[in-house]
Amino acid sequence: MQALHGCLVWGCLAWLGSVVSLGSDGPFGAPLDRPLLLRYLILVAAHPLRSSIALLTLWGGFWWAWQAWRAGLGLGLDGQLVTIKGSDVLPRQVDVALQARSAPTYPPGRPRPATAEAPEPYMSTSLRESIVTGPTEVENLGPTLFVTPCQESFRSGVLLSQAVIVTTIASTIRELSRDGKKVKTIMVSGDIDPLEHEDFRQISENLKDIAKKWFPKARLHLVGYPRFIDSPGRAVALDYFHEVTLRLEAGTQKTYSAMTSEKGEVLKRVNSTLARLDLGNLVIRARFVRGDIDNSTPSEVRGWIKSLEAIKPAKVEISSPKKSPWAKTKAITATRLKEISAEVEEKLGVPVETIDE
Repeated sequence: MQALHGCLVWGCLAWLGSVVSLGSDGPFGAPLDRPLLLRYLILVAAHPLRSSIALLTLWGGFWWAWQAWRAGLGLGLDGQLVTIKGSDVLPRQVDVALQARSAPTYPPGRPRPATAEAPEPYMSTSLRESIVTGPTEVENLGPTLFVTPCQESFRSGVLLSQAVIVTTIASTIRELSRDGKKVKTIMVSGDIDPLEHEDFRQISENLKDIAKKWFPKARLHLVGYPRFIDSPGRAVALDYFHEVTLRLEAGTQKTYSAMTSEKGEVLKRVNSTLARLDLGNLVIRARFVRGDIDNSTPSEVRGWIKSLEAIKPAKVEISSPKKSPWAKTKAITATRLKEISAEVEEKLGVPVETIDE
């Protein structure tokens, strides 16, 4: 909205500057009977200062128009989205149990779901409905508030700014506290990896301060991928959370590349960064599958456990989803999953939980 205001202001200034600079017949202007381009050339030659002012104001107007187009339309001064068709708006359906237990469902480097690339068939009446959900009662977590910091704007591939995200979180949490709602857990997750946001550190720091003010006993949980862990500010932000759950599912670079469509050396860099951080609040989560991609073989599991020995997680969560996110793969047997669990407990000496996903 600020960009739109600026665009209007600069547009007016550009128009006034052009009118004043063009002038009219007389000692300070160019003859009006000449072609427009010729009048400008005469003006530039005769009055370089005035013509420079006109060009600057015109450039400013174009720049603000470009910023307004990049920001997209629809946000009001209070950060609320404008309802397009109120009668046609459908409530957003959220599987809170799955969101609480699962990290982002798409592997990094692979195409995102269609909803992240194209406009949805409906529009939420409020920005907070897509950024903040709950509180909802979740087993072992209590009343849980779900925060999704990575939200695409109306332009595909462009995430909402941290200012919009933080403002929405703050206003929602403040209202929940004043209404007497109970919140024991604040879960940061989403279809798009939260750590992918370039301002993830600022968002996390503000969330910590907001939660401390309105729900001082609430625990902050992060669920995501380690892909962006070595990007500026990400590692520092992990200390703001009571528990950090990251997916690490490959034991070799070849399998990592097959699962994520990224270069295998990314896995080496991620493992090195996590080992160096030595996080005491880290939970590693992994899905095991077999087929065209198989991360459950003895060699894969040995490589995976070797990485975990250096990373030193506080807990490990494993699963074998019935509906695999990778093509031509399927769940491993329950017996093999138990074998992996026992091997992790023996090698790492940390709790291992088999979860449903």
